[in-house]
Amino acid sequence: MPEPNALVVDITSVHQAGMAYVMFSRVQSLEQLYIIDKLDAEKITVNDKVMSEAKRMHKVSVNQNPCDWKNPKTPGLRVCSFNTRSLRKHMEDIKTDPALMQSDILFVLETWLEPSEEEEEKYQLEGYRAHFASPGRGKGIVAYVKNGVRGSRSIFAQPNFQLVMVDTTKLAIIAIYRSKDEPLSQVIHHLGQRIDPNKDTLIVGDFNVCATKDNELATFLQQTGFRQLVTLPTHICGGIDLLNCLLHFP
Repeated sequence: MPEPNALVVDITSVHQAGMAYVMFSRVQSLEQLYIIDKLDAEKITVNDKVMSEAKRMHKVSVNQNPCDWKNPKTPGLRVCSFNTRSLRKHMEDIKTDPALMQSDILFVLETWLEPSEEEEEKYQLEGYRAHFASPGRGKGIVAYVKNGVRGSRSIFAQPNFQLVMVDTTKLAIIAIYRSKDEPLSQVIHHLGQRIDPNKDTLIVGDFNVCATKDNELATFLQQTGFRQLVTLPTHICGGIDLLNCLLHFP
């Protein structure tokens, strides 16, 4: 919208609440505004219904009623899994995303990075330690662990399967990216080696398997004691990734 060259208003002609606001809102800077005669402050009024609605909206606003994820007073470890489809293209988007940056542990999938790129400053997040599994284009994981979150980590990377595990005192978190060419039997094998039956375990990631379809991996996880937490679609076409979020209670 082009800026107006100038706006001339007569405030003394205002005869109902809100009119002065509408007049003033037509300019983008004070230099564009010219007021005839005088600025009569008594003419600048707000409708009582508008004030009541503004107060109601403020009371029910997201800022005043943050969800548990965004509420800093809510206890717990915030873990997020996000498929970015190329960290090269979307690193700045991640840095400025208010929801992602609430994470204590943020797993970014499909980084598309080469091992030689892992230490580059542009792929680091301030306040986080970065742990990469980078086999190249169309694949890869990075785990951003917030400073102060203690735990060991392990990394496994093959061309069609990547895994990053962060093991804290109370919870083990496993993030996985599986390409469609990786047999599900191999995924079961790697998970079986890492799941501790005596510890709560959270599994996140992208398995390229829909949770609504029967398969050997889903059967394995159900028999091991996991349950699907995410039930809403995680894919634009309506699918639900099998391991977008699973939790095992020993």
